[in-house]
Amino acid sequence: MDSSAALYDWADVRIEFRVNAPQVELLINDGKNDYNLFIDGQFQRSISTASGTSAYSVTLGQGARHVLVTKRTGPNFGSGRFQGLRLPQGGQLLELAARPERRIEFIGDSYTVGYGNEGPGLNCNGLYRPYENSYLSFAPIAARALNAESHSVAISGFGAVRNYGDANPTSATPMPFYYGRTLMERSDLAWNFQTWVPHLVVIKLGTNDHSTEPQPSADVFIRGIHGLITQVNNAYGHLPIILLADSSLPQLVSRMQTAMQQQRNMGNDQVHFVQVTHPPQSQLGCDWHPLVVGHQGMASELVSAIRPILGW
Repeated sequence: MDSSAALYDWADVRIEFRVNAPQVELLINDGKNDYNLFIDGQFQRSISTASGTSAYSVTLGQGARHVLVTKRTGPNFGSGRFQGLRLPQGGQLLELAARPERRIEFIGDSYTVGYGNEGPGLNCNGLYRPYENSYLSFAPIAARALNAESHSVAISGFGAVRNYGDANPTSATPMPFYYGRTLMERSDLAWNFQTWVPHLVVIKLGTNDHSTEPQPSADVFIRGIHGLITQVNNAYGHLPIILLADSSLPQLVSRMQTAMQQQRNMGNDQVHFVQVTHPPQSQLGCDWHPLVVGHQGMASELVSAIRPILGW
């Protein structure tokens, strides 16, 4: 195992650098994930990785360039490994500009991951990898609109207490089970929460808990949300938390509102509830998940809710 390589699996992981070189080669060991390539803020192309370590060539031309590579796919597809850069025609790495001072963490499911958001329609024929673009989920869209950096801790199909399609009303390993891991698939790599402390945590969970039977009871689900809030507070101290739901499941909306009210009754006035409008069918892609245009609408409503809470 190369200790100098960067191992990752969460959605929207970013590789970013500035360079003055006519060409760079990205050394990526992967075969399961796809990536977006941006040069000077402009989308260039998506990179679909092949198995093993490959050198993905990027032509830059003359002068200093900012290069951003973002992981399009979520942790369900598996991990990748960034093994560095080569400058085959010479050149030099340059200092990056300062990162945004604002930070938002998103905890969620397929909506946060961006599942199917570039799909051809509701039926994607079991083909999901090319149609997932985490950079264009509501979460990073909202963060960019607020000039904030974001982390997405999200897994498609997972819930607060019950994962999609489970035969039981609760699951052994719902989303909170993985919170605190550097990689979803590695229990031995604990995340150091002090390396990146957000100003806000947004939790959008519950669709997978409630979209199939048997649903968890209200008490069980709300206890799960309280447990996750405790995990967040243990990680960062008390900070603003938004419980986010869309309008597609009224029962989930009600339960999230109850969870917020119970938190406030316990003295935690930093927990807020926000509802966004679920996109119409014309704005849905794979398996009834929002297309990019639907994510943009949800992000716009979320941004409007965040601004007064944080004074941004």
